[in-house]
Amino acid sequence: MCRCARRKIKAVLAVIIILAIVISCLLYFRGNLVEYVDKYASALITTKVVDIFNSSTTEALTGEMFQDKDNFYDIRYDNDGNVALISGDMVVINALMRDVAAITQREVNLLCESDDVQVPYSSILGSVVIANYGGKYSLKLENVGNIQCNYRTTFESVGINQTLLCMYIDLFADISVMLPLSVKNVKVQNSMVVYQNLIVGKVPEFYFQNGMGNSLKL
Repeated sequence: MCRCARRKIKAVLAVIIILAIVISCLLYFRGNLVEYVDKYASALITTKVVDIFNSSTTEALTGEMFQDKDNFYDIRYDNDGNVALISGDMVVINALMRDVAAITQREVNLLCESDDVQVPYSSILGSVVIANYGGKYSLKLENVGNIQCNYRTTFESVGINQTLLCMYIDLFADISVMLPLSVKNVKVQNSMVVYQNLIVGKVPEFYFQNGMGNSLKL
């Protein structure tokens, strides 16, 4: 084999080795970055979104329609002082869920457009010791779909002929974190009590939501 051919073979092998090293480094750094986002950024995003859930619900409850908590449920008693009917006003409840969802959607969109979620550049090295040192870069976030808002009613026996009626609002968000060569989805959910009432007296085995019966679980 001539000297020229041997040089070409060596050059090709050198290129292959360099490419293998570069690819290995990229995969190593990417793996560290994804792992760090799982542990750090996911927790940070969850905290910020839960704060948005709570503040949005509190803001929505300042609406005039929701100032009188008796607007949510109509509780009627019979002549013996026992509960004859518990009726949820779906007009008021749906209005609250609509307002909470709209405010939450607005605030989550603002979070995704901001630079509030940052990860240190040193995180790609995979070292916990130096993870908080050096500069930081902002993660690109994207809100996937609309905010989901549901409500649920619970009944809990808290004493003799005493029942605690609670209404919760459950909020769900799906945030995508854009990483080099990958996308990490962070699903966030939170529940918040928006109504409580201690009912004194025997309660019926079901209550009504504008004519639709629901069983009580005590």
